[in-house]
Amino acid sequence: MTLVAAWVRHNNQTKELYVSSDSRLSGGREWDIGAKVLDLGRGDAIIAFAGNTDNAYPLMLQLQNAVQMHPKMRSRGYDLTILRGHLLNIFNSMWRNISNLPFGQSRPDPAAVKFILAGYSWKVQDFRIWTVYFDNKNNEFRFRSASNHRKKGGGNKYFAFIGDDANLANERAYALLRERSRVEEIGMQMEPFEVLREFICDEGKPYIGGAPQIYKVYSHMNVLPYNIYWPSKDSGQVAFSGRALMPFERNEYLAFDPYTFEVEATKWPEPNEQNA
Repeated sequence: MTLVAAWVRHNNQTKELYVSSDSRLSGGREWDIGAKVLDLGRGDAIIAFAGNTDNAYPLMLQLQNAVQMHPKMRSRGYDLTILRGHLLNIFNSMWRNISNLPFGQSRPDPAAVKFILAGYSWKVQDFRIWTVYFDNKNNEFRFRSASNHRKKGGGNKYFAFIGDDANLANERAYALLRERSRVEEIGMQMEPFEVLREFICDEGKPYIGGAPQIYKVYSHMNVLPYNIYWPSKDSGQVAFSGRALMPFERNEYLAFDPYTFEVEATKWPEPNEQNA
């Protein structure tokens, strides 16, 4: 299963959007290679999922295809807010195409999956985070905006969790803010990622695991995926998109330290270091 976090970080005078998740696929086994955060190729938008991969992957990949084949969607000629509606049209159209159901069943079982669509909207000049969920009663996908957390955070926090223990993750994020006397301070720092990392490392939560995957969206509408040192920088292991890279693999991305949150040019291990 999964835990996904999306949040707007206030960094000095600027804001940045982060989306991060674990990498565990389960169902009678554990497989820590699941790519759960996807760049839609526009430079301003990320989608991530939590739930059943039988539903998630076809929907998410077809959305990526739809964006890439449509000139105005691909070029950001259509704003992120328009992409949100396009997503619902595609997802619901695909859902209506399910056929050959078991005898006596008139509609598919409810989709056991949620998505986060997040990015920067040039139309409203700000970041937006939406949760896409399945409405069982109406047999369709819908969306809701992420909360500004007015009751707990004074309306100055903008973040969301989906997946296993999402409610616990929210509570833990606020516990960290209270410990640091930051509940009233404007914006988040890296608390949602800290919660995700903590839950990944919690042996009592075997349904959340694997290397974190993390993407950042800038207000100048560029998406930056990170390598991550996992389980720590000292391990000498680099992972990308949830998968530990093989000794000969290299890419152009910067590396993220999951404990200091520092970003640097990736320090690639020598093959003999990874095999030690």
